[in-house]
Amino acid sequence: MDMNAEDLKAIINAIPGNVFFKDTECRYLYTSHLCSMLNTAGRPDFTIIGKTDLEVQVQKELGEQYYKEDKELLRSGGELEYVSRMQFGSDIYYYKIQKRAVHSSIDGKDAVIGVVGVVTDITQETVLRQRLEYLSSTDALTGLKNRASLMLWLSQPFPAESLPLTIISADFDNLKILNDNHGHDAGDKYLKAGTKIMQDILPADASIYRTGGDEFLATVPFCSREQSRELVRKITDAFSACTVEMVSMSVSLGTVTLTGPGMSLQDAINQADANMYEQKREHHARVPRGS
Repeated sequence: MDMNAEDLKAIINAIPGNVFFKDTECRYLYTSHLCSMLNTAGRPDFTIIGKTDLEVQVQKELGEQYYKEDKELLRSGGELEYVSRMQFGSDIYYYKIQKRAVHSSIDGKDAVIGVVGVVTDITQETVLRQRLEYLSSTDALTGLKNRASLMLWLSQPFPAESLPLTIISADFDNLKILNDNHGHDAGDKYLKAGTKIMQDILPADASIYRTGGDEFLATVPFCSREQSRELVRKITDAFSACTVEMVSMSVSLGTVTLTGPGMSLQDAINQADANMYEQKREHHARVPRGS
């Protein structure tokens, strides 16, 4: 049987996915119902047929991106696949976009006659994956990065672009006293309070990791030895000014500042830990056993 435009439209709408076809001027000629909805959100009387993404996309940056991609596909005759992030009001959506140039024979010669595409909503899967990634790399109590996240950072190339890089090893003193005498809720309160102090004092580009029960590590890019000493002073003073359940807060700190690749990151961390434990031994001489 002969197929007319209405038949073709019915077929496209019946495909279990969002489908579109654009001509050689990047104008929409056919779209599935859902694909039209994506482009006309909030504009019920607007049609995308006969228009390019420059005219129909609410997010102008995406419109320019899609238009340039279509032009390149028409030129190269190739295909493209990627994930696009879209925002409608306060809601974020993720769509897998697959686009391919459509080839046809014109006068016996291969010619590109347009671009066909499929848009798949992968928001639920993407949000779930992001959540799992967050949980696997984040300490549940403090919201800081965890040891697994630190190990991932250590597996990356030496961060020469961040030099001078200061590494701060921290141990929150007196945590065991709180846990033993006031319960773990008090200990959790202590850990959260100490975390906030470090977040407030360290610069925004610092990364803070909880590496153990009361042990923390911070990496501070573009931080010289002189600057690290000032950070240590501020953190120490801030801890000394706070109490939890009438127990004074205290922190032992050790630092190492890298100015070049002469020492590995792991060796630098080991040295910062050693410096921290040296200070902790000094603290033990002034506070009760068990801290």
